[in-house]
Amino acid sequence: MAWREVKRVGIIGAGVAGLATAKTLLADGLACTIFERGDRLGGVWADGYSNFGVQVQKELYEFPDWPLPADTPNFTPGPIFQKYLEGYADFFNLRSHICVRSRVTKLSSRADGWTFSVEQDGRTYEQDFDLAVIAIGLYSNSPNLPRILGQEDFAGEILHVSDIKTRAPLAGKRLAIVGYGKSATDIALEAAEVAETVHLIFREAHWPVPRKLAGILPWKWGMLSRLTGALIPPYLRPTPVVRWINRLGRPPVWIFWRLVELLLYFQWRLGTKIARRQNLVPLKPVEIDAFGESTMIPRPELYKSIRHGRIAAHRTEIAAFTRDGVILRDGDTLSLDCVVFGTGWKNDYSFLSAEVRDVLGENDDDGFYLYRHMLHPDVPNLIFIGRTATYLAILTDCLQARWLAELITGRFRLPSREAMLAEIAQLKSWKRAWMPFSPARGARLQLHMLHYHDELLCDIGANPLRKRGLFAPLKELLAPYQPSDYRAVVAGDWKAHEQRAAAS
Repeated sequence: MAWREVKRVGIIGAGVAGLATAKTLLADGLACTIFERGDRLGGVWADGYSNFGVQVQKELYEFPDWPLPADTPNFTPGPIFQKYLEGYADFFNLRSHICVRSRVTKLSSRADGWTFSVEQDGRTYEQDFDLAVIAIGLYSNSPNLPRILGQEDFAGEILHVSDIKTRAPLAGKRLAIVGYGKSATDIALEAAEVAETVHLIFREAHWPVPRKLAGILPWKWGMLSRLTGALIPPYLRPTPVVRWINRLGRPPVWIFWRLVELLLYFQWRLGTKIARRQNLVPLKPVEIDAFGESTMIPRPELYKSIRHGRIAAHRTEIAAFTRDGVILRDGDTLSLDCVVFGTGWKNDYSFLSAEVRDVLGENDDDGFYLYRHMLHPDVPNLIFIGRTATYLAILTDCLQARWLAELITGRFRLPSREAMLAEIAQLKSWKRAWMPFSPARGARLQLHMLHYHDELLCDIGANPLRKRGLFAPLKELLAPYQPSDYRAVVAGDWKAHEQRAAAS
């Protein structure tokens, strides 16, 4: 089926990506139905763990064309953000298009689209669509729980962070949390308030991003500018300037990142001694580690709690469970009555046939690699929105939705199948040459998101340089990019805005 013939769109997932996609496509006259397995919209924001929330400043995590209310607290708490999503759905009249408690169990390819098999309230039905949009993010709601020797003999509880909805299960416990990402460290801080003892067990330390660099400058000024984007390992198609910086200018670039590491070392006091006289200093260079799975902006009290002994940190892993606790790989034993795994979630594309998953690349241990991180030319009329990992996830989802709308309405065309396959192969080789391994490496962009956003805008004919005003060239180099810079693009009226800007 040609893209211009798409009229009916089935969307899996009513989180940020699904809502943004439906809002954008409905505005272009397409019929959209969103299938949400939960009992309300919001995706991960509808059912988070205790004290969960956004880990970046509020202006970085909002819809470009639906700003958060002015009185929203920074690092928006999860329940407040959920209400914000409800307001977005109401304002753009999305609720009538959402089917809650509706789990898509199978997508069957047809000559002119896809058949959705849906389970809802105990019954199963089928519905045909011209286009299938998978908007469930990188992971499902299935916890990733590793199997460890002896855990069936453990007399205590083994939980996942998703089981911790309040502090109650942690109260009075001798507790260990496994992991070093945001959810694991959030739960460690929750436990430190109510548990008897708290241990944080992790194999590898990572460079933490502070909310304010040196306690003064918001982190976005150091991480989200085009200048910083030119100092990291070059993008798949670097500009001549970036190539020059990373060749002839390599020594200054190396020095810059070592100074960043020095700043983070002293700001977070990463030399703090933990168990077995280890410390919290990462082994990977910060400009490489920033592309790993566990990159996070921790809560300021995390490292203070470790220094003060409220959280005992162990840079090792669990070798085996015993009846009364665990034996660590470094030889220490811990007496415990509860272990909480902050080890993430599994992805789940079981609703796709084995043939489709094979074409997409399920056998790759670092995830799917897709053209523009959204589609594969050999799986027609199937799009992934919200599967790309960047620091500004909502913005990326909205730009992907706009890109899709422009594609369907014929305002631009895709390159040939051969060209798209060649680009997928180049993307795979580029990432595997330097980016740290993770099961989601195929979807990770992080600090390269500006380059990716530029590609999407160039595809649809929008100007990727979004800064305006007298000092626009300087702002393009030094000022952070954030969702508000793309408001006109996401709203679909950038052409009028750019014409006015050119005339002024």
